[in-house]
Amino acid sequence: MLGPTNFLTRHLLNFIGAFTVFGVSIINISGAAGLLSIPLAVVTYYASNKITFAVQKSSQSKKIGISKSEYTLIDAQLKQAKSHVQALNQQYVRVRSVRSFKQINEMSKLAKRIINLVQTNPQKFYAVEDFFYAHLPSAVELSDKYTLLTKEQIPSTDVHLALEDTRKTLKELQVTMEDDLKSALSSDIENLKIELDFAKMSNEKRKDRLKIGGE
Repeated sequence: MLGPTNFLTRHLLNFIGAFTVFGVSIINISGAAGLLSIPLAVVTYYASNKITFAVQKSSQSKKIGISKSEYTLIDAQLKQAKSHVQALNQQYVRVRSVRSFKQINEMSKLAKRIINLVQTNPQKFYAVEDFFYAHLPSAVELSDKYTLLTKEQIPSTDVHLALEDTRKTLKELQVTMEDDLKSALSSDIENLKIELDFAKMSNEKRKDRLKIGGE
């Protein structure tokens, strides 16, 4: 969840620290021992990266109002969800119908929107936990099962029934993921309603003042 600015800042600080250690050690260590300057610089860069990353995570978690353990959990779930989306996208080249392609594409877009919302506001994670733990993984597993079944060349009744059942379940999952997106957006919609109500009240008060002033 740390952005590009944090990434660049961290590695810039790491480079400065490593370069400083390299410069100081190569000046103060003479002879063959001076070769230790390089591994010392590498170790410094690695250690600096670990420390800086931990500080950035702690700072970011405090900024958004969650604990470090919560931040670590949500960050791990976001990474896992992105991996699931990649796996879902791989089904594009395996499906054999336009309808299936559209369904997988729609689920992929829904998943990306939810992930982006949680990445922007990690507290939204708790409104869509089931999406991360169950709905998205199930979508990946079922879409993989579906594409495998479509490759079966045997005109079996069992295969046909399994395909229909899987297709139906995928459609239900798509609807469920749409509900997940609504849940992720619910707080934003509620805040918008509050802002609109406040704006209406302010506008009514302004009109009342104008009426009073005109009398």
